[in-house]
Amino acid sequence: MERFIRTSLVDARTAPRVVLPATTRWRRTWFSSPAAGVLLIVAAVVVLPLGWRFVQWAIVDAHWLGESSAACPDSRGACWAFVIARWKPWLVGGYPSDQLWRPMTCFAVFAVFWLWATLRSRTASLQGVLLGFLVLPPAFMLLLLGGGGVLPVVTPDRWGGLLLTLVATLATFATAIPLGLALALGRRSTLPLLRWLCAGFVEGMRSVPLLVVLFIAATLLPMFLPNDMKPDLFARALAAFVLFNAAMAAEVFRGGLQRVGRGQIEAATTVGLGRLAVLALIVLPQAVRAVVPALVNIMIAVIKETTLLSVIGVNDFLGAVENGAKSPDWSGESNILTSGHVFLALSYFAVCFALSHYSRRLEARH
Repeated sequence: MERFIRTSLVDARTAPRVVLPATTRWRRTWFSSPAAGVLLIVAAVVVLPLGWRFVQWAIVDAHWLGESSAACPDSRGACWAFVIARWKPWLVGGYPSDQLWRPMTCFAVFAVFWLWATLRSRTASLQGVLLGFLVLPPAFMLLLLGGGGVLPVVTPDRWGGLLLTLVATLATFATAIPLGLALALGRRSTLPLLRWLCAGFVEGMRSVPLLVVLFIAATLLPMFLPNDMKPDLFARALAAFVLFNAAMAAEVFRGGLQRVGRGQIEAATTVGLGRLAVLALIVLPQAVRAVVPALVNIMIAVIKETTLLSVIGVNDFLGAVENGAKSPDWSGESNILTSGHVFLALSYFAVCFALSHYSRRLEARH
């Protein structure tokens, strides 16, 4: 009886694929059942007229150029002249014109970083992305604030628009995530006092609306601070955002920590690893990797939460739009503010949709 033992590896072959015609794939997607087909037809009958009316308002009858409300004499079409004419307040607020290169550098660096994060290989490590979200906010803060005898000082009360929204989002995410991880670890501590304090903070903060926390930071907090130690309104609002979202991140991390089986921890301790080594080498890498998509969802929530800054008087993206509609040059038809709100909604949708797509990509990877 002869036996054969292969001494070389077999070349990898791709799995066979069944290629379906495009019409078959389209039919299975949209008309998978009679009920799905009827629902699609009803939706088309309802949505298409509304969509065409929006196209007429946004493109066909729109007003594109002008420096005042006279460019939009009626409400039949969108007033995109309002958006184009006020691009600077919407983009950077009242930042000095001779120093615009500083916020533009921040926008460009973040755009390059985001393109790198989304276009890189699916199998690449996420450490570089997380490190970027932690390093970029303080770097942007230093560049925008200036000082040190190198750059003119530009205080945050002169920031505004998309720039302030971007800085608030990145600073909140970079600060709330480490703080949330510390709170989640504190809730698992063997020290009862530390465990109760962390649990009380998380549960208390999650039980209060963010708007209430912002009002407390804006009005009540200065009463308890010395006169020579009162941070500006933007710093107080940023602290409220950080504390609120740290409580949310703590619950996300707690779920990730519970996902690591106790058997792995016991196996690590049996080979001589200490508690800190087990936490750093075994528990945290698995827990953080498991909750990355949920952390992206927190960032999406923070972006939308920044619209509350305008309620307490901070000139964020929403505040810049509404203040522009109240200016003497653009006071007039309500359609002007409506156009600004539509542009605002489309901008937030584009950003949040990109983050949501990235989150789904991370979920598919894991």
